[in-house]
Amino acid sequence: MRMFRYVAQLYLKHFFLIAFALAFFFAGLDYMQNASKLNGFNIKVLYLFYKGAYALNLLFPIALVLSMIVSKMALIRSNALVSFYALGYSKKAVLRPFIVVSFFLTLLYIIMHFTPFVDAELSAKRLLEGKQSQSVTRNLFVKYNDSFIYIGQLIPANKEARDIRVYRMKGHEVSEMIYGQTARFDGESWIIQHAKIIKKPVLQGLGDNGLKILYQDEIKTLQGFKPKILTSVFEGKRYYTIQDAFEALNLLISQQLETSRVRSIFYYMVISPFFAMFLVIIFFLSIPPHARSTNLLWVSFVLTGITLFVWGVIYLLYRISLSGVILPEIGMIATVTLLGMGALYSYLFRTNQ
Repeated sequence: MRMFRYVAQLYLKHFFLIAFALAFFFAGLDYMQNASKLNGFNIKVLYLFYKGAYALNLLFPIALVLSMIVSKMALIRSNALVSFYALGYSKKAVLRPFIVVSFFLTLLYIIMHFTPFVDAELSAKRLLEGKQSQSVTRNLFVKYNDSFIYIGQLIPANKEARDIRVYRMKGHEVSEMIYGQTARFDGESWIIQHAKIIKKPVLQGLGDNGLKILYQDEIKTLQGFKPKILTSVFEGKRYYTIQDAFEALNLLISQQLETSRVRSIFYYMVISPFFAMFLVIIFFLSIPPHARSTNLLWVSFVLTGITLFVWGVIYLLYRISLSGVILPEIGMIATVTLLGMGALYSYLFRTNQ
């Protein structure tokens, strides 16, 4: 138990040092490039914070792997690792603290994606562009059940929309048109206020009635389409929480719309972070237990390069999956599963060598 606590604390210490050093180094470089565009001390501090959060989001898995490499090197150089083996601890026993800590840190990383942590990059961009926190999305076109809906302006922060037009279809023809200047989201659906309804008649002869115009105080539409889901899905943005992505996925499936983009984002937040834990297992068993037979500096350099390469491949597959070129299940799940199989093989067979 003492060995477990000692190794876990060593790993945690190196993880926090590396993670925050990478995040603030990234944020600092960006700040030096853009400081002249920011007005006011408070704005600059907020910009640094958001950029640091964005960098942490990007580099968190890399820090998990690099901190394991540094921790094992520290154990080797202090002869602690050889001492553990001499005292009867197996490779599995020494590896276990790294697996447990990396697993719970990965869970923490995933939980962070339930929060506005995912919006850090967007918030930094708004500060840099001098925009207020209230953003406006323009010219959205949405399919909903048997209707097509145009939204001239959407203000997610206020849950408001302006210039709404609903085109209800019957077969392949427009049967009804609804116009409204404003609409608000009541938590479940959008309510078009002071709606003008134009009903198209089914003409069978010259004496039939023409267009029928009605006015109605309120009309409900787009049930379940939250403002953030509308802006993220139909404007092509990637700033989801896991809950937003899950709700958007269910809505798109119910409307029989393309879901590859949302699936890619969901898998990237929930599945891909586990690649770091799998690399921790594989790399731990790839580093020799002593410095006599190999150059530890060279081994560290190679493993760091492999870490960056694997992370880059996963990120590249994620971006390709976003565009729909490959299935998200192939780009995200299959890649991480292969790493998981490699980690399982290493844990079951290489720990006995």
